[in-house]
Order: sequence, then C-alpha cells, then structure tokens
Amino acid sequence: MTELPSKTARRNALDRFDLYGSERTFQLVWLMLIALMMLFIWGFVQLADFSNRVHVLIFWAFLSTYVPMVIGLALLWSHVSRSTRLVLKAIDLATRKVPVETARASGPFGAEPDPKSRLWL
Repeated sequence: MTELPSKTARRNALDRFDLYGSERTFQLVWLMLIALMMLFIWGFVQLADFSNRVHVLIFWAFLSTYVPMVIGLALLWSHVSRSTRLVLKAIDLATRKVPVETARASGPFGAEPDPKSRLWL
C-alpha cells in the first residue's frame, strides 16, 4: 500500500531536521563562540589600563550590554529547543498507529458489558 504524500513529506522533513538540526552541532558552535568571546574579554582586560576611567567605563559598558544579551540568547535557545522537541513528540504521537476499539451500545444504565461475559443461570 502506498503512503499519502503528506506522510512522505512529513517523514522527509523530519529526516532533514535530524540531519541538519543536530543539537550536538549547535552545542559545539555555542561552546566555540563562548571560548572566542572569553578570549576577547581576556585580551581586553590584559590591554586595558584600569587606572584610566575611560577604559573602565568602556569595559563596564561592554559587560552591561553583552551579558544580558548572551543570557537572553541562551534562554531563547533553550525555549526553541524545548518547543521543537514538543512539536516533534506531538508529530510522532500523531503518526503512531493505535489499536482501534469498537464502540459498544449503551443501555439505560450506562455501557453494557460484553454479552459473552454475562453469566445467566
């Protein structure tokens, strides 16, 4: 039996997402960027003359704008990762086959049990 085009497209999209959207790759890039920025800050601290008030002002201005931005990006990254995982889980649950139960007719006192299980004398 052939699959519906929507199921094929969904599977292809999820496979592509798994191929290119590896979270491990993003974590590696994130760590490399953090190492680069730490190197930049270390270099600035080494070169700055903290007896000069302008250097101190530039350093604190840099930190007061950069640190909240990095924290915001980290929070955004974790939110997007969590949301993506939830969407993928929902897609997986929506495409999973579930055994179908047939509905039983209900009587005046609610659902009746299976007729084969009744014990009549």
